[in-house]
Amino acid sequence: MVKVKTPFTVLLMVSLLGIAACSDDDDADAGGTTTETGTTGKEGGEPILIKTHLPPLNARGEQVGEVRSGSTIGDSAFCAGGKFADAPGEPPVVVRTFRCPGGTLTITFSPKPDQALKQSSDWEVVKGLRSFEGLSGGGRMRALFESNGDEGRETFAGTVTR
Repeated sequence: MVKVKTPFTVLLMVSLLGIAACSDDDDADAGGTTTETGTTGKEGGEPILIKTHLPPLNARGEQVGEVRSGSTIGDSAFCAGGKFADAPGEPPVVVRTFRCPGGTLTITFSPKPDQALKQSSDWEVVKGLRSFEGLSGGGRMRALFESNGDEGRETFAGTVTR
């Protein structure tokens, strides 16, 4: 009987290990979800995706633009019809404030100066007012500019908590 129990026990252990390896309960137990950036939101964290259009600098040399449709926070639209403006900061830090119907959200990011038509950087929430008050988090941004470098599109993806 010993010969029957040993193969059965080995087969049972291999099966259980295979099931455990395929499980995605680790992330669920941590209370998180994986976002586009590969980060895990915990304890009420929700994914955020901000898409922007960057027009050429205005007459005063300021960067202002608009939030594009498809921007989301959690399952809701983010900043529909909103605008943004960059405040002067210590280069290479960009301080950007999104002005939305429900409040304002300020983030910072630092694209590398040697990146011309394609840029990327980590970004972080620094302040939220009204509906964004108490928001924290961040993620990764990517920008793609036209061949002349004056106009482009950005995508900020990450996780935020309230």
